Amino acid sequence: MGRDLMLVAGSGRSGTSLFANIVGNLGFYVPRPQVQSDDTNPRGFGEPQWVVDKHSELLRQANVQASDARPSAWADTAKLCLDERAGDEIRTWLEEQFTGHDQVVIKDPRLLWFLPLWSRAGEELGAEVSVVTMLRHPAEVVRSKSYWYSNMPLTESNRLAGWVNTMLFTERATRGHRRIFVRFEDLLEDWTQQIARVSAQLDIPSLVNARARQQAAADRLVDRSLHRSKADWGDLDVPGELMHLAERVWEELLKLSEDASYGDSGDHLDRLREEYISYYRYAEQVAQSSILAENRKFRRSRRSSTSARPSVRPADPMILKVRRFVPPEIRDRIPLRVKRAVAELLR
Repeated sequence: MGRDLMLVAGSGRSGTSLFANIVGNLGFYVPRPQVQSDDTNPRGFGEPQWVVDKHSELLRQANVQASDARPSAWADTAKLCLDERAGDEIRTWLEEQFTGHDQVVIKDPRLLWFLPLWSRAGEELGAEVSVVTMLRHPAEVVRSKSYWYSNMPLTESNRLAGWVNTMLFTERATRGHRRIFVRFEDLLEDWTQQIARVSAQLDIPSLVNARARQQAAADRLVDRSLHRSKADWGDLDVPGELMHLAERVWEELLKLSEDASYGDSGDHLDRLREEYISYYRYAEQVAQSSILAENRKFRRSRRSSTSARPSVRPADPMILKVRRFVPPEIRDRIPLRVKRAVAELLR
């Protein structure tokens, strides 16, 4: 049996954890250690800690947040997808996971920003790469995020814009690849039917040939009560134009989940993406006064912080000379007054 690399993409709070854990019980390996479960996801995230840490590091480097609403954020992360060092790190780590495991599943809500990196790494290691994108109605995603991630000061409008941005560009990034779209509700309703569909469409027969014990373990994960955040557009405070755009994106993605060949040309989704880019650009222009005010506030705080710092005595050239001849493990223990005294003796 050859290698399989399954990438689980989609917005956070859309069922990515449930799907990853199901296939993890059906024979795919979820790399360890994993992110510990908590109240937001009591049955486990199905996320390798290394992957979460690496993606978080890359997003900080690109100045992009996990559900960034800016269309320009894709260009910022695309640069990192071309970075040889990042590619080498992911390929080396992934090769270690394939040691002893022919089938590996990678899931993290941040993954969608770096799909080209993972696809390239998997292909270079001789694996068949496939992408499963989870779908959940955007109103429910926004309501769930607002409830479970209340510590993040983001408005419902921003969360919805983030959903539109990430889902449109995820679809574009996976076009032409082995992929499938799965509705969260369908997975909860009958996970065996959805897994059979994934198995057939992605040509992974092992998913339906799992042992009875593995299937029973997967079945125990699925509980209708997991659908805890139910909402519709009337529950959200968002602009009408953004709401209608998000609904149209949702309808197009649903067609992809029902007909794998529907999005081959991508014309409808490309037009929606261009429409969103224009919408966001105009929103930025309207909010330019607020943006400028925040920039001024930030610059003032930086100046205040700099002026409040105590003056630092320039490093004595002789002290720097002494440092070159003292091993670091000893040098760090020497008090500054002693270093200055030695420097005086050497003058």
